[in-house]
Amino acid sequence: MKKYYMILLVLLSACSADPVEPEVPVEEIVEPEVVVIDYDSDPIYSKGRPNLLNSYWNIFKESAALYDIDLSYIEEVNFVSTDLPGNVAGRADGSCEDYVRILIDETTFRNLETGEQIFLMYHELGHDVFNASHDGGGLMAPNIRSIEYTLFQTEVRDFFTKVDFVEWTDEECEIIRGFTDD
Repeated sequence: MKKYYMILLVLLSACSADPVEPEVPVEEIVEPEVVVIDYDSDPIYSKGRPNLLNSYWNIFKESAALYDIDLSYIEEVNFVSTDLPGNVAGRADGSCEDYVRILIDETTFRNLETGEQIFLMYHELGHDVFNASHDGGGLMAPNIRSIEYTLFQTEVRDFFTKVDFVEWTDEECEIIRGFTDD
């Protein structure tokens, strides 16, 4: 009978024990990384390189292409490193001419923030490629050094869709040509 008590005791202890539940793997919740698009992460603007000035021509063309503007007919664009007076980082030298030549004071230019560099190049290329005047405002407004990324996107769109675009008049072109003839 002792044997039965032992078996009964083992059975009772087995029945009274908490059942073992299988371990359920805990899923790790990974928050998606939020990438804020800015000049440095933008798929076009991030290709601009201050030590490769022609890279700004490439991104200008790429931006124009987004608005169905083909600039492939322009075969030569020159960026000329020079000392410019004051705190001037760049200047269009081919406005109202049949060439594109942008003068760059590289020391001043490289001290600009990324957005300022891109804005300056788009502004000066706007003069030389499209003979755009300052009268349109936006991208062509004079003396703007810095512009917030989202606003710049708007200004680029308005420029290439000709919302903010005024071409130099013939009279203005004559004056401009007079400056470059000296």
